[in-house]
Amino acid sequence: MVPSCSKAPALNRRYKIIMSTLYRKYRPQKFSDLIGQEHLTQTLTNEISTGKIAHAYLFSGPRGIGKTTMARLLAKAINCENRKDGDFEPCDECASCQEISAARNIDVIEIDAASNTGVDNVRENIIDNAQFKPTRSKYKVFIIDEVHMLSTSAFNALLKTLEEPPAHVIFVLATTELHKLPATIVSRCQRFNFKKIPEDIMIKKLETMAKGEDVKIDKEVLKRVMAKSDGCMRDAESLLGQIMSLNLKKITAEDAVMVLPAANIELSLKYLFAIAEHNFSDAVYIVDELIKTGANIEQFALDTIEILRAAMIASAGGSFGLDYLDKDKKEIKKLSELLGREKIIALIDSAVQRRTEIRQSPVPQLPLELLAAEFSSQTTVNNKQTPVAPEVKLETPRVEIKHETNSVVQAVVEEVRQIEIKPAEAVPEATTAPTHSGTLTLDEAKKIWAEVISKLMTELPSLLFVLKMASINGVDGDNIELSIPFSFHKEKIEDNKNKKAIESAMAQITGRHIGLICTVKEEETQKVDSDITALAAEFGGEVVG
Repeated sequence: MVPSCSKAPALNRRYKIIMSTLYRKYRPQKFSDLIGQEHLTQTLTNEISTGKIAHAYLFSGPRGIGKTTMARLLAKAINCENRKDGDFEPCDECASCQEISAARNIDVIEIDAASNTGVDNVRENIIDNAQFKPTRSKYKVFIIDEVHMLSTSAFNALLKTLEEPPAHVIFVLATTELHKLPATIVSRCQRFNFKKIPEDIMIKKLETMAKGEDVKIDKEVLKRVMAKSDGCMRDAESLLGQIMSLNLKKITAEDAVMVLPAANIELSLKYLFAIAEHNFSDAVYIVDELIKTGANIEQFALDTIEILRAAMIASAGGSFGLDYLDKDKKEIKKLSELLGREKIIALIDSAVQRRTEIRQSPVPQLPLELLAAEFSSQTTVNNKQTPVAPEVKLETPRVEIKHETNSVVQAVVEEVRQIEIKPAEAVPEATTAPTHSGTLTLDEAKKIWAEVISKLMTELPSLLFVLKMASINGVDGDNIELSIPFSFHKEKIEDNKNKKAIESAMAQITGRHIGLICTVKEEETQKVDSDITALAAEFGGEVVG
């Protein structure tokens, strides 16, 4: 039931009306209406009821959780004309309460520090204004929102007034970035740290708002709203208003998808299933299609990591989030069972590293292709045989590989297939470590390196692809010189953990310490660059940078 174009303006008008209604109608007007901040409300209301009001307050915490609302309630309570001694709730009926609720009280001054950052703004709007007594109210209240945006000189100008404010002035500073405030400012305020609103409390609030608007919304929709708002009530109200703009009396999960789409994880799931099924060709084709459609590779990598995290949590029987459709949750659980926890952890570790390499890579999709190559060619994980994954039928059509894939991708596919098909040469483990004398020879180095690859095949499977791409360039005393085609492969081998494992394997094989020297093979890099240039020319483009 997608709204037609002719109804779009009317729908937009209704959306604005609903948003305004939700925002104003359900904004807390008393302390009892506040949710999720009871630990702060209790302290503040005790101060109000006993008359022990501080001259400056500092409200800090994430956006949209009630900092400004709390500041306005404080201003209403201390200026309420009908509030009796010992009470803390504003009457919400007197002229002062009505004016503050409508933002018309001239003694309650709200300042956006992001738009008034300079010292002149502070001097004119705050310092000079603070010297005059309130016009009608008992206290003049300055609410400075996003106070961390003030300049250093503005903070210095404000400091003196905060140290010795007039008796009729109260400051309320609100910020989402407490660490940016000078310690001199923080030390002169009474601090209140706001927290994100708990899930169960937010769900109840959303249900109350929906009921108040006479709209029935499925619990699953409210859970998704809560998950997307990430503990921020203001975001939740915005999303709820967006859903209510559908103008339906009953809103289901299917209806909500029109205005509240779930995370697009279809391609990420296909990519991961291809890896799990040892199907490198499918994985490369999916990445290639992303590039052709202009998709954001970094975002795709992040989505892939999020799914792997969800699969890891699912493998432990935990709840892995609400922002997934039921069919996607089922596929994630299948993926978790197919991979196993050990391989999922290894994939997450490598995927996080590959994502950081995307911007530095000469070909943006190369790190994702290498990730697929590393894991789709593996047959063992942590010394345990990993069976070939059974066919997993997704609800979406499987990816069909086109035979006209470019020559560079075909070459990589053929090389990985050879890695998968060719069995590892059996190397008998010596009962006693062989002894060597004299300087290491080139033939000995090549033999040692072949044994190292065979030995680390089960111990470090994620490093196998990189080790196979390295070649012996020569020897230097008791050091083996390796040639690596890419600089990020060199960094991976020289990683402290990986290098120790390689040198330890060589020591076990030879009975003595053999060092490792890595260099990037310029000829191979140039060859890859030329292949990339040729590929770009084939598609009518060119390599930039």
